[in-house]
Amino acid sequence: MSGAPALLAAAAGRERFDTTSWLVAGLCAAVAFLDGFDTQSLAPAAKSIADSLGVTMSAFGPIFSASQIGFLVGAFAFGSLGDRFGRKRLLGLAALVFGLSTLATAFADSYGALFLARILAGVGLGGATPNFVALASEFSPQRLRARVVTCLWAAVPLGGMAGAFASALILPRFGWQAIFLLGGATPVAIAAVLFAALPESAEAGAQATRGAASGRLADLFSEGRAASTAWLWLASFMTWTVLIVMSFWTPPLLQRSGWSAPSAAQILALNNAGGVVGTLLLGAALTRLRPQAALAGALVGAAIFLAAMGAAVANPALVAVAALLAGFCASAAGGAMLAVSAAAYPPAARSTGVGWALGVGRIGAVIGPSAAGLLVARAWPVNAIYLAIAAPAVLAAIFVLLLSRTAAFARLQPSA
Repeated sequence: MSGAPALLAAAAGRERFDTTSWLVAGLCAAVAFLDGFDTQSLAPAAKSIADSLGVTMSAFGPIFSASQIGFLVGAFAFGSLGDRFGRKRLLGLAALVFGLSTLATAFADSYGALFLARILAGVGLGGATPNFVALASEFSPQRLRARVVTCLWAAVPLGGMAGAFASALILPRFGWQAIFLLGGATPVAIAAVLFAALPESAEAGAQATRGAASGRLADLFSEGRAASTAWLWLASFMTWTVLIVMSFWTPPLLQRSGWSAPSAAQILALNNAGGVVGTLLLGAALTRLRPQAALAGALVGAAIFLAAMGAAVANPALVAVAALLAGFCASAAGGAMLAVSAAAYPPAARSTGVGWALGVGRIGAVIGPSAAGLLVARAWPVNAIYLAIAAPAVLAAIFVLLLSRTAAFARLQPSA
């Protein structure tokens, strides 16, 4: 046995977390961290950017949406391409794309140039996620795969926290361009390391050796997987709707209830901190819990604590506790969703499956904030809006339970 088949057998037979596993997990976590850093850097700089370009903040909405739209495109495209041409290559390319696009953000001198830069940054960010999830899964021991993938997600909110703190330190001293110069140069450097040091996906190499087609959307519906894919996509849509709406709308909703802007920002920071802790703890527990059961439980918890935030909006202490726990559960659900997506498909279709589940989820991330805005425009009470935000989490938990009962998922998961 030699070449790609030998590599595939070695990856499949890995029984412990060895040096290669640590290398792959570390590099994938670095990309995930930079994903969060880039995503959270735009909002603190938005007012300065708008003033620099001579546009109003009311015109900045499409700029916030641009990276989400790009993410959707990147997740769809790069996931399939990673299965077909190699996940290392596509992960390195994705890091290069979002690094160069973030650098371009620093030099944008018009609204159109800024919009294009953020679209392309989103393409790179969306393209990176399915490939680092598939690589981390492939190079981890079978018994630890769900745990590794879920813990990997913790690097995203951690990077987001770092981005927010870095913005607070850098913006007053060096201007808004500096944060994007830092946030762009680092992924470009990481891309070089990925190309040089990251091992290639064994399964992608085996596919090339056998001349087999891979990375096709049809693979997600073949061999009895149509029902699994449908329930997974619906669960992903609802999960990412909750995550993004909670993040975007918590400060405005609290301010609408009479909170000051700094106090609302502190609640959002608590929400993110809970997300980091929740994702890490749930990831550690996945050696003893089935990923779909953990995911359903986290979603139900997110719904309960989001509803509690709305009910307790006049009590700062209770809101702080509820926000911490809502972030704990919702972010843990995001990490577990990645683990379930990776477990739902065989290795040859893993990047494609994760990419499409993420892409469908990002449709919810685009639609959800606008839907919440309509409720605000219709003068719904804040507690009722939080109940509406919680509802998709309940639906997602139901879809996860339906997913776990499909024959294809039950057959695949023990060997995922």
